Amino acid sequence: MTYVIGAIAGLIFGGAAGQLKNFLIWQKYLKAHAAENSGTDSLGGLYARSFISYAVNILVLAAAFFMREVMPFDGIAFLIGTAVGLTIMNKVLALGQKKQEDRRKEQG
Repeated sequence: MTYVIGAIAGLIFGGAAGQLKNFLIWQKYLKAHAAENSGTDSLGGLYARSFISYAVNILVLAAAFFMREVMPFDGIAFLIGTAVGLTIMNKVLALGQKKQEDRRKEQG
C-alpha cells in the first residue's frame, strides 16, 4: 500500500509542479506566439524557455529524490510518480495548444 500512496503523492507533486511550470514559462509565450504568428524572431525565446523548462524538470526530480527518505511512504514510487506527473502535464499543455490552434483555423 505504501507503493500506491507514494505513486499517488508523486503524481500530485509532479502534476502540480508541471502545471505551475507550464503556466509560468509557457502560457505567455504561446499566447504571444499564436497572436503574432511569429517565426524565427522568437526562436531565441523558444530555446531559452525550453532550457528553463528542462532545468525546472531536473530540479523537481532532484527535490523528489532528496525528499524520498523523509516521506512516510515508498520514495522510489514517489520519484516515479513525480516523473510521470511532469510528463503528463507536458502532454496536457501540448494537447491544449493543439486544440487552440485547431479552433483558430476553424474560425478563419
